Amino acid sequence: MKKTTTLAIIAGAAAAIPAYFLVSKRIRKKQSPPSTTWSEALTKETILNEPLSENLPPVSMSTTESAHPDKPSKTTSAEVTPVSESEPQKSTYPGLIAPNGRILYNFKDENNLIFCEETQLSKRLIQLENSINIRDIGGYTGIDGRKIKWRKVIRSEELAHLSDKDVDYFSALRLKHVFDFRNESKSMRQADRLPKNTEYHLLPIFTSADMELDHQDFTQPGVIDAFMRHIYKIQTEDRAQCFAEVLKYLTEPSEYPILYHCTNGKDRTGFMTYLILSILGVSEDVILSDYTLTNLTFDESFNLLGNIMSEELGIENYHLWEFYGVKPEWLKISMNYVNTNFGNVETYLMEKTDLREKDFKKIRENLLAK
Repeated sequence: MKKTTTLAIIAGAAAAIPAYFLVSKRIRKKQSPPSTTWSEALTKETILNEPLSENLPPVSMSTTESAHPDKPSKTTSAEVTPVSESEPQKSTYPGLIAPNGRILYNFKDENNLIFCEETQLSKRLIQLENSINIRDIGGYTGIDGRKIKWRKVIRSEELAHLSDKDVDYFSALRLKHVFDFRNESKSMRQADRLPKNTEYHLLPIFTSADMELDHQDFTQPGVIDAFMRHIYKIQTEDRAQCFAEVLKYLTEPSEYPILYHCTNGKDRTGFMTYLILSILGVSEDVILSDYTLTNLTFDESFNLLGNIMSEELGIENYHLWEFYGVKPEWLKISMNYVNTNFGNVETYLMEKTDLREKDFKKIRENLLAK
């Protein structure tokens, strides 16, 4: 029973962890900052000429200022650039070698953590008191060179751990809707903390049957990778209508800002972001770059959740390593399926859901600056 319960937690990337705050605070106090943290990434971005003075609005700003933050900055063409490797990588396991000699996947090498000229971390990252992975999807170049508006659409981890001050931030932003992709039991155990005027929508993407957890042995090399590929296949081929429910709200100008999330804000949330950015005309290279920014949070996510799961499962935490990052190849499973079978995201959605071309036009009108 214990194993089954814990595997279910893993499938949702550790949603039900009541000790979240205490463990998180201990980690932040006891550990030195890991390699390529948010702050280091912000510093590295000066190479890409992103002015750090254009930072996110602080929580203490007035409602008007928070709801209407920075205008999109002027950017050049979105050339994708790997992370600089001039600084040595630090890791929980030096040299990315596990105690049993297994080579651990490097989520922060040039193939898995990619910046582009429109990354703009100083504006994209929403760094609250109790958050790991909350980001704005604005600022990218879409159709006809038009920029995506800031503070309209936010991608996130689950929101159960927000502090009062964090909730105040979203209240000041006048957050209209939150869409939760977790299943019902997880959403109840770890309920989102939201402003009183924010409307909550539960849109479960997966069922327990989708996970096929009964015979998974995560101590074996390649098992987690195969599991994640299975997850991406299911959500792309069989769950399009669930994601379409979010897109419907984006057709109405009065329904912004919106936020959507799963547990860690990487897989279900990553696919949702791919759909939105594609509709807006963002190139696939830039979409993949945005997707890989989750890997900036790898160390904190692994140190927080990996050790807890390790104790629950009774196996060493390095066996769970690959649950806490994203591989571009995983999102490419979705991209390849869409491109091969439908040609583009719009056709995919029109054939798989009740959305139509008029809906995509409305979304572009609402999210692309004139």
